[in-house]
Amino acid sequence: MARFVFNTSWFGNNRGSVLIMTAVALVAMFAFAFLVIDGSMMMTTKNELQAAADAAALAGASGLATGSTVTATDRAINFAAYNEAMQDIARPVVISAADVTFPGNGVVRVRTHRTQATGDALRTYFMRIVEPAGSNLSDVSAVAEAQYYDVCAANCIKPWAIPDRWDDVNGNGHPDSGELYDPNITGYNAPGDVGVPVVLKVGNPTSAIAPGQFFPVDLPSLDCNCGVPPQTGGADYSWNISNCNAYKISPGDRLQVEPGNMVGPTTHGMQDLIDADPTAYWNDSTNSVEGSRFGLSPRIALVPFFDPTSPPISGRNWVRVVKLGAFFLESVGPGSQVNGRFINVTIPGSPCASGSNNSFLKGISLVQ
Repeated sequence: MARFVFNTSWFGNNRGSVLIMTAVALVAMFAFAFLVIDGSMMMTTKNELQAAADAAALAGASGLATGSTVTATDRAINFAAYNEAMQDIARPVVISAADVTFPGNGVVRVRTHRTQATGDALRTYFMRIVEPAGSNLSDVSAVAEAQYYDVCAANCIKPWAIPDRWDDVNGNGHPDSGELYDPNITGYNAPGDVGVPVVLKVGNPTSAIAPGQFFPVDLPSLDCNCGVPPQTGGADYSWNISNCNAYKISPGDRLQVEPGNMVGPTTHGMQDLIDADPTAYWNDSTNSVEGSRFGLSPRIALVPFFDPTSPPISGRNWVRVVKLGAFFLESVGPGSQVNGRFINVTIPGSPCASGSNNSFLKGISLVQ
């Protein structure tokens, strides 16, 4: 009968090799775990910090547009904290004034972090196994830069064109010969005129700048090169009040005037717009819009100015845009008079040409 002899000498001779292979395998396994778990956590944290840096930089640029680095820094710090990133758990992204710098004109740079030096390092799980001298803490950071710029072309323009301010010496509300107009001297300016009440659409015929001219205009402009002529009539006019017209308007464009008081279309369009954000109101004590359900109330509107020394005459003619302004649409009064408050906001739009100074609207964008 055959006998099977089990030889244990192989195990005795190779026990050391098996231990080495096991140790190598364990190291490889933990290294893989580090790559999969810690590595993915670090990448996720990096993305979270980048999102926080982007938001903080844009907020800082909007503050810088007001001319204040202090406001820019405060806004950047506040908006960073609205975001969360992993630390030991997901926590708000806290930065300090040292993390907000200004490397160029109109540019703000923000650094967000999870680092040991700033006391908020990312806690990992397997790094200490791979690096025994380590502390299971990892450094992750992100940087973003944003800038503000003068905006000279924008869409969502409301269908009114109003005269820029001139030196109305005799106070009759009509530009007369010899009365000074300069867009940078007599014209509306920001932030100096923030909160000033402005009539955006006249309601009383005696206040019309010319017979039949109450400030309504047709969109798009005569110069849009879009293949679409200015749309006339009450329906399109009313829609442009309560909605966003997609065609851009910029200084130099000619806007076709819409003759007539347009009482019904104005009232309907304004009511639709007010109903979209009915709790928004102008606070005289803070000189700002409050009570809105939105980050930027839909009742904040862009309206073009025309040169008051070249006012429209009776009939369907045109006025030329000299600049754009932003207003909070406060109310609609007798005769469908539209009342607004001059404000200073940052908006999306196209930058002005080099050397242009006919805009006081600011745009913001990421540059890094």
